[in-house]
Amino acid sequence: MANELNQQRVIDEFLRCFRKMLMDPELAGELVRIAKENINQPNAYQRIAEEVSNQTTIKIQEEHTEADRKFINLLMDVVKGDSQLY
Repeated sequence: MANELNQQRVIDEFLRCFRKMLMDPELAGELVRIAKENINQPNAYQRIAEEVSNQTTIKIQEEHTEADRKFINLLMDVVKGDSQLY
């Protein structure tokens, strides 16, 4: 039961994020830009999380939730995948 509630919370957090991206078409580009600028930095994960929170309407708490971790890792995967295309 607790696992199901946690899974639902992760889904709900992702849905809120996607709604924000649909409402603000420039947000997705901004997120990718932040990830690209920080992907090769020391502590890239932490830097991306902080910059996303500081520079966009998506707020990531200091203590990351499972959804936060998945979202930041997804951003990093998108940037890594994009760089492999070229």
